[in-house]
Amino acid sequence: MIPTSHHGSWAGSNRLWITDPTNPFRSDGTIECTAEGIDYAWSQDGKEQHGTIQLHGQPAALRMSFKDTYHAGDGMTMHGHVVDGVVRAFGTYGAGPEQPEWGWIIELDWRDPEAFVLRMFNVVPEVGAVPAVVLRGTRPS
Repeated sequence: MIPTSHHGSWAGSNRLWITDPTNPFRSDGTIECTAEGIDYAWSQDGKEQHGTIQLHGQPAALRMSFKDTYHAGDGMTMHGHVVDGVVRAFGTYGAGPEQPEWGWIIELDWRDPEAFVLRMFNVVPEVGAVPAVVLRGTRPS
């Protein structure tokens, strides 16, 4: 599903937003990409985090398996599609007792021939999508 032009290793800046939308945590990140998905790594406060995203199905109706050490330790199944070089998948998760479910969006973007971008968003009830992660990788020199 991911084109061969973007298979292989990518490295770059990772931004993680937790509470302050103007002040993300920054670290170095990496992405390893194949046709079926990606493995990625970054860190926060010196602790390495890593995850995997696997794509299943067809571009117009896909299933994404998402698991990482920071956001989804138990894993999450999401659904979405590929449009114009961007995978966009959606899921929900419980935010606590007597709370509405929150949403989670993941985008894999290979539109730039010299970059691979991983984006994640929290979808907050009554607010909408807010950035959670952006990892923009370029080919290591």
